Amino acid sequence: MSIEFVVAPGARHKRAYYALREQCFRRELGLPDFDGSEEDQDREGELLVALLDGECIGGARISDRVALASQVDLLELDAERCCMWERFVIDPRVRTIQLVRGFCARLIDASMELGYEHAMVLSSLRNARFYRRCHSALGVGFRIHRPVPHCAQGSFAGLEHYLSVAYLGERQPLRIAV
Repeated sequence: MSIEFVVAPGARHKRAYYALREQCFRRELGLPDFDGSEEDQDREGELLVALLDGECIGGARISDRVALASQVDLLELDAERCCMWERFVIDPRVRTIQLVRGFCARLIDASMELGYEHAMVLSSLRNARFYRRCHSALGVGFRIHRPVPHCAQGSFAGLEHYLSVAYLGERQPLRIAV
């Protein structure tokens, strides 16, 4: 089983990622009308996909379009060094904690390579807690800041939204327990 993480994937893998996020968001989030096709933010940002033997099994968008300007100010973050992680999905048929953690590690690296120090995430509280555990294991600070129900728009209206921030610039070296 060979997993590869690719930033700026080709057209075939992009289409597969869009189809996967549509399928998962409809099924797992209960959003029957969710359209996973390409959005403006996909074209303007960067996509990171996970490939298993050449087939897309997951992905996320790294967007410089931070729609939460007031929150950036409240949290005293540098808007120029802040991105949003959006549309995160891993195929449930192959989803494991190790795969999600590996994907998060590559998402952190890709974001830092793009010059970001902070990544904002909107998610349910349950997912935010899971992401925090993944980031802690990777030596990266991750704080769940507050509920932001006013950010739930379109298909996501009615879903719980919590704002979290990954503090990429504060990465700690990993230590091995002996």
